[in-house]
Parts: sequence; C-alpha cells; structure tokens
Amino acid sequence: MKPHVHHLKKHNGFRFFFIIFLLVSYFTTYSVTEAATSDRKAPTAPTNLRTTGITSSSVSLAWTSSTDNVGVTGYDVFQNNKVIGKTTSTQYTVNNLTANTTYSYFIKARDASGNISSSSNIIKVTTPKVVTDLAPQVGNIQVSPIASDGKTVSGTVTLSVSASDDKGISKVEFYSSNGGYLIKSLTSAPYSVSWATNPWVPDGEQILKVVVYDTANQIAQVSRTVIVKNTVSAVQSAYKMVGYYTSWSTYSNFQVANIDASQITHLNYAFANISTDGKIALGDSWADVEKPFSGDTTTQPYKGNFYQLTKLKQSYPNLKTLISVGGWTWSEKFSDVALTDQSRTIFAQSCLDFIRKYGFDGVDIDWEYPVAGGEPDNVNRPEDKQNFTLLIKKIRETFDAQSAVDGKKYIVTIAGGAGRSFAANTELNLLQQYVDYMNLMTYDFHGEWDTLTGMNAPLYRDPESKFTGEWSVQDAVQLYINNGVPANKIVMGMPLYGRIFNQVTNLNNGLYQSYSGGGSSISYANIEANYLNKNGFMRYWETDSKVPWLFNGSQFVSYDDLESIGYKTSFIKSMGLGGAVMWELSQDPNKVLASKIYNDLK
Repeated sequence: MKPHVHHLKKHNGFRFFFIIFLLVSYFTTYSVTEAATSDRKAPTAPTNLRTTGITSSSVSLAWTSSTDNVGVTGYDVFQNNKVIGKTTSTQYTVNNLTANTTYSYFIKARDASGNISSSSNIIKVTTPKVVTDLAPQVGNIQVSPIASDGKTVSGTVTLSVSASDDKGISKVEFYSSNGGYLIKSLTSAPYSVSWATNPWVPDGEQILKVVVYDTANQIAQVSRTVIVKNTVSAVQSAYKMVGYYTSWSTYSNFQVANIDASQITHLNYAFANISTDGKIALGDSWADVEKPFSGDTTTQPYKGNFYQLTKLKQSYPNLKTLISVGGWTWSEKFSDVALTDQSRTIFAQSCLDFIRKYGFDGVDIDWEYPVAGGEPDNVNRPEDKQNFTLLIKKIRETFDAQSAVDGKKYIVTIAGGAGRSFAANTELNLLQQYVDYMNLMTYDFHGEWDTLTGMNAPLYRDPESKFTGEWSVQDAVQLYINNGVPANKIVMGMPLYGRIFNQVTNLNNGLYQSYSGGGSSISYANIEANYLNKNGFMRYWETDSKVPWLFNGSQFVSYDDLESIGYKTSFIKSMGLGGAVMWELSQDPNKVLASKIYNDLK
C-alpha cells in the first residue's frame, strides 16, 4: 500500500504550475519595465552658459533652457565637476567664493523621471582680487525692447546700466562686439545709449559689454549676450536726415563714437581739402587718419576718425557717409579744378579713389562760391557758373562708371548757398540732374557782417524787419524750386547753433538794433547751459519769422529751439522737401534739437 501517492501528485502538479506562474510574471514584469525604461529619453542639454556678473566672492550664471521644456523639472549646477546647487530657473548665483580663484561651471537638465541631460558648454571664471575700495557694482545691462523669449532683439535697441554707487562713478563705456567697438562713453547719469544690432552677424550672438570706472579708476564690467536677428538697423524714413560732423570736433572731445547714428540717414564728414595738383586731399591728417583710438586692436591701414566711421557703419549698415570737400576755408581751388575737362577728370577720379580707400559712400561738394564770394584768396571766374555744372557732371559720370563695375551706389551732393547770388551764379536747373540731393544752407542770414542784430535762420520774413531786402528760409527754398530743383531734392538746413551780439542797444528787446562786437556763433548746448533762464536773459518769440531770441538788456542771442524746429519740420513736410541737414552735430551733443528733427520726420 502506498499511502499519499495521489496527494503527492496533486501537490507536485500545483508546485509546477505555481513555478510557471512566477516565471511568467517575472518575465512579463521585466519586459514591461524594460520597455518603459527604454521609452524614457534624457532631456536635451542646456546651451549658452554665460556669466552675467562677477565679484570677488560670487559668480552669477545664466543659460538657455533645454528644448525639452515639458519634461524638464530643474537644473543641476556643477562647479569643478561637483553639484553645488539645483534650480528651476535658468539663472543661478554662486556665493562664498574665494577671490582671485578660477572655477569651472557647467549645467545639466533633469526631468521628473530622474533622467539627466548631458552637460552644457563649460566656462571658466576667475574671481577678481579683493581691493580696499571696492570697484563699483554694476547691475545687469538692460536691453530694450526684449522679445518674448527674453533674449532675441532686432533693430535699434537701448542699453542702460545701473551702478550701486553713482556718486563714485567717473565714466561708463558701452561696447559691442564683445568690447571690439566703443559705442559711447558717458561721464554722467543716466548711463544709457541707443545702439543698432549688427546684421552682419546673421541670427547669431552679439556680446554687449559695459565698463564702469569709479573715481579711483577702478573698473567693473558686465557682459550680456544677446541673440539678434539679421535685420536692417538704420533709420528708415521717407525723409533724409543729414548730419555734418567736423574734423575739429575731435579736439573738443566730441568723437565719432558720440554720434547717435540711429537718428540720421547720412553723415557728412567736413572737410577735405584740394591739393595743389587738383585732387581731393586730407583736411586734417592727424584727426582723419592718424589719431589713436581705443576699443579695437585690429591693424588697419589708417586710424583716426575715418576708421571710426567704418566701425560706426558696422553697427548702422544703412548709414551713408560722405566726405565734404571745400567749405568756407578750402574753396579757393575749385575754380581751377573745374576749369578744363582734364582738371575735372583728375579731380573726379581722385574723389572716387578717396571714398573707396576710406570707406565713404559719396562726396559732398561745398564750393563757397562759384563766380563770386567766399574767402578773399578764392579764385573766381565768370565761367565758374557753367564749369560747376560740368564738374558735378564729371563726378557723376565717374561714379556711375564704377557702379557699373561693382554694383555699389555712389552718392553725389552739393551744399548750396541760400541767397539770390548763388542761384544767379549757378545752373541749378542743370545741376539738379547730376546730384542725389542738395544741402541748402538755410542759416547765417544775419551775423557779424551786419550793422544790426538779426535772426540767424528765420523761417519766414518779418514785415517789420529793419533790413533792406530781408530774406528767409522759405524764400531760399522757393528760389531753388523756381530755378528748376525738384522739391524732393532739397534738403533744408537746420542750425544747431545760434549767433550772439554784444553791447546791443536796449530797444525793442534787442531785435534789429546796433551793437558793438559779436555776431559769432554759439552752440545750442552752450545756449541751453548758460543762457536760457540765466543771467537775466528773457526769451522772446518773433511771431512772423517763427524763431526765438534771448536778450538781457545788453546781449542778444538768435537761435532755434524746439518750438521753431517744429515749425521748420512742418514746413519740410508741407513743401514735400527731401529732408533736413544739420550743421553740425557737436553743437547739440545732448541731441535736444536733433531728436526733435528725427521724431518729427521719422
């Protein structure tokens, strides 16, 4: 008898099926787990890790987020290959660092399942040495406007910087190209500057830098990386906004870097001279091509203002620059240059060679004046009237021939006198077909050459003027139109200066009175700083001429202000003129009048 055999068989069968069940469950669970694990993907790595601030004990970091934004729950911050912090934002400040020490950093992203991305780019940062008097602490560069992603900008932007110790700041410098180009240097608050993004770096990174100096000449700096789109950055306007910049401005510390090219379409550099062999020549070789400059260590065939203009155009590539030839002082050789076909050919070719060598877009001929007038040593001939036309025609033909070769548009303009004599001594109806436009010098209507005080640039005639044959801006514009110049080729002069007369007879608030001494020009900046509402000066308004003047019982100042500029820009629009030309930019360094012109005509 074999008891329990049946029971043992049942037990063994059960055990067999139980083992099979465990094995199936194990492999099914493993398969599901393995599949779930294989479906999980690590987030993409953060990019563009950079510093936004460095002190002797801290480093502020910022980076571009992982593209797997849905799954990412945070970021791990690595210092010297060790995790030192975790954050859910794309910024992190590391504190308690040692001065004068180098640290390396990278970032990794992580998701809710614990997956870790590969590392971002690695950066190395050296904390500065500790000094007794701490360098000024600089806030982040503010870039406005900023797109919705917080970093992509295009067109003209505004940079501003805040410093914790404004009273101790001696200078703030704004740079683009990671310090390669000085945008502007400011010595007083507010520390803000307009700047155009550089389309020569298409859809790429541009690093903007601010350097702050305190009164002990210690330096703090902060950089901001901005992702820019390839867009046009210069002024886009139906009107031309032309500004003259003079070579001598550099000696009064108004440099090319101080020019706000966001508010002008054309920049005329004044002046080039004419050599004894009838060619265009440098007017001031030191200022033009020899002057040392800061902010760029690139070796160039020339330096000075001309090189700075080429750098300015890199930030404002739609800006056109022209070299102005002659002017009041250097017009004595124009008659000889224009005399024969050979002399005209030599001069025209020299102009083309000059602008191509130094990076200009055209030439502005400022002959003061054909046939008669100008400096006593000027050469004048009756045939200047016809020869002036032939000279401009030759320059146009020479430039156009080059355009056919390289496809570049070269500009030809003239600066034209605003009086009847200039119209009588030129062929305006013929000249106009060879120029892109004419800069009409509608200023200096009255000055030290007169026996009475008068307005520098009256928009309209004053019926009560004490001058015989009174003249105005309106008269000059209409004169050009009547002589065959299309209105849209007339760019109307806007003086950024006034004229001051001394020892004026105290009648009629100084207007149309005799004087002793004066008539000299005075910049708007000087007027604003030292005359407006100061030293007993009262502002008066000439209702007919639409211009103001100042008088304190002895000194008379004729000038333009925001109100008169408003009337003039309205006149430009109503007449369908080509735009405004400002003489000259250094006289309005704070851009009070220049900004009014820009805002009215943009």
